[in-house]
Amino acid sequence: MEIRCSICTESVPFGTMGRCSRCGEILRPFYSHEAVMRLIGIPSGPGIDRYRSLLPVTRPVPYLGEGKTPLISSRKIGPSLGLKHLHFKHEGCNPSGAFKDRGAALAAALALEAQAGGLLTASSGNAAAALSAYGAASGLKCIILLEPASPPTKLRQILATGARVLPVEGIFSHGPEAVGNLIFEAAALLNCYPAFVWAPVNPYILEGMKSISYEITEDLSGAPDVIVCPVGGGDLLASQWRGYLELKEAGLIKKLPRMIAVQSLSAPPLLKAFRSGARSVETLPYAKSRISGINVPFTGDHALRTVRDSHGLVVGVDDDEVFYVQKRMAEEEGIWIEPVSAAPVTALAQLAVEKVLGPGDRIVCILSGAGFKDSRLAKEESEIVSRMSTLPFDAEAIAEALDRPAGR
Repeated sequence: MEIRCSICTESVPFGTMGRCSRCGEILRPFYSHEAVMRLIGIPSGPGIDRYRSLLPVTRPVPYLGEGKTPLISSRKIGPSLGLKHLHFKHEGCNPSGAFKDRGAALAAALALEAQAGGLLTASSGNAAAALSAYGAASGLKCIILLEPASPPTKLRQILATGARVLPVEGIFSHGPEAVGNLIFEAAALLNCYPAFVWAPVNPYILEGMKSISYEITEDLSGAPDVIVCPVGGGDLLASQWRGYLELKEAGLIKKLPRMIAVQSLSAPPLLKAFRSGARSVETLPYAKSRISGINVPFTGDHALRTVRDSHGLVVGVDDDEVFYVQKRMAEEEGIWIEPVSAAPVTALAQLAVEKVLGPGDRIVCILSGAGFKDSRLAKEESEIVSRMSTLPFDAEAIAEALDRPAGR
């Protein structure tokens, strides 16, 4: 393995953080052909550690049950759109309820290998919950610089595993460079590993997330035609693309999927860059989405390159439509997801109408987190239950109540 710039290929020592000092682009691990070929006949094993030959760590990766999440065939939404082969990769089934567990497991291993005293990150919720869990499992203290508007359910997870939480006003509003510098400075002062889950700051952690592509390919006995994925910072999208490139090099797939990124129209840095034909993604002066997880003003250039290299595209969705689809997913598919997970499903209707997706395409929507991650709907539903009248212990009264509208 070598650590090189993804554009100018400048080599740097392992452990180097941030961007390439020569050209300012994103650093990433590159693996030998021999290591990539080990994807053939990967043995079964716990979590992402079974792929250690393609991870930037030599020690075992802590395991809490991450990985091997289900790939679920759509029962209603796909057929209603004329999509015969729509699947949902349900990352909400990871231990802390989100795909960030794959990155957090690797972050804990990297911190132990670096002999750091703990983990430190900034987060809107999911990364913090994951890192605090894997920090606890690894005997590492965990310090979270939290966005104050994060959903209370995510905060509860973080506190339950013993992390130290420090709310920092506008932690992401100062721009990506300022956030990275703050994390590096604080981590150095506190002897912590800078576990910010975003490749332009920490080039190593997202390598754990590419295991999603390995699992999808295994379950489908080949690569899908299209991946539809929510995008905030861009690691989830870019990491999967790296995985598919490795799978193709190993000869396990013959063609690469198109990568379709989905952002909120109220927080669209990648969408704006893609539509304008820009070479890089500019930080926006705003992020006004109500969808926690993708309400960020900046996206990494690695996501933009992924879309273009894969002949994909970027789609914008309306927040209200996303909340509606979140409800549909629960009622029609039986899958309770957080709003950010509903964003790629929301985009399907537009993509089908515009014939970007064909009826025979094998499509995978990445459901990035579980429904309990965002308390908005849970609060509304609990209020409905609290308004219900208590029924007598009588079968006829129960049957009669079913004829009345719910909540009365």
